[in-house]
Amino acid sequence: MIGRISDYQTTIASAVEEQTATTSEMNRSVSEAATGTGEIAQNITGVAEAARLTSEGVAQSQQATTELTRMSADLTRLVSAFRY
Repeated sequence: MIGRISDYQTTIASAVEEQTATTSEMNRSVSEAATGTGEIAQNITGVAEAARLTSEGVAQSQQATTELTRMSADLTRLVSAFRY
């Protein structure tokens, strides 16, 4: 009877050890996934910042184009006032 109980205890201890190893591996995997998720979030933030800067650049280019168009019209008007 004591031998059977000892066998059961050994089996239980082995199962607990295996579960502990599995849980540790799961924790490691979750930690790696969390790290990867953090890196993805940082990359998305970087992309969003680049998009914002690009939008600002486009707005500035549009403003410069509008100003150049106005200046061109002014120059055309001034030049047309001169006659040879």
